[in-house]
Amino acid sequence: MRVVVIGGSGNAGAAIVRALGRRGAQAVPVSRSGKAIAGAPGAKADIVSGDGLDAALEDADVIVDASNSRNPLDLKPFTIGARNVVAAAERAGVHRAVLLSILGVDRSKLQYHRKKHEQELTYLGSSLEVAVVRASQFHEWSVDFFEAGAAVGAIPVFLGGRLQPVDVAEVAELVADEATAPSGQQIIDFAGPQVRVSRDLARAWQTATGARGLIVNGPFPPTMLDYLRSGANLTEERKGKVSFEEWLARRR
Repeated sequence: MRVVVIGGSGNAGAAIVRALGRRGAQAVPVSRSGKAIAGAPGAKADIVSGDGLDAALEDADVIVDASNSRNPLDLKPFTIGARNVVAAAERAGVHRAVLLSILGVDRSKLQYHRKKHEQELTYLGSSLEVAVVRASQFHEWSVDFFEAGAAVGAIPVFLGGRLQPVDVAEVAELVADEATAPSGQQIIDFAGPQVRVSRDLARAWQTATGARGLIVNGPFPPTMLDYLRSGANLTEERKGKVSFEEWLARRR
């Protein structure tokens, strides 16, 4: 089985490529660099311009879209990019796609999430058989904020926000399962084993790393705080097993 992974060189994409390899699938990581991942030769394509997409999707049985935007102000990968990928998949005769998304994007007012939901609708409105895996925030997500703040002595947390952080490797296993042995579900919610407040995660991170800094309520956009306070990013449907502390111990 040939599975093309859009965004295959990113954090989640690379984990998905590895998970597919363990299942015996031929994973093809697609990125603008064409970088090989875990021994899987990469394909070079730009989903926004469309350059290289037709060649990358040639002979694909399934596509997995794990694309992301490093620039929160440039969300074209979720809009133009999604339309280009779907059109190329339909031209190539691909029948199935698995999209990695985020829990609660359909209820969030955050611009990033609104565009991510637009990406979901592009896939769901296509002729493809689609499964959308909506995951909660990865463990790395909070740590990125903590590390940036610690550099200036102030570790930011989300006042009143709750998270259910999940291990990206567990998300990748679920996505790989849907690509190779589909469950038939169209929308699948998945989160980590514990609901936590941001301040507790910051304390756990400090304990594990020895990082210094004052834990403070961060100056986050109201739309982000509303999202994290609403519970839209939490679920009891399916949960992983790796806690934030376990992930920190493995990372160290």
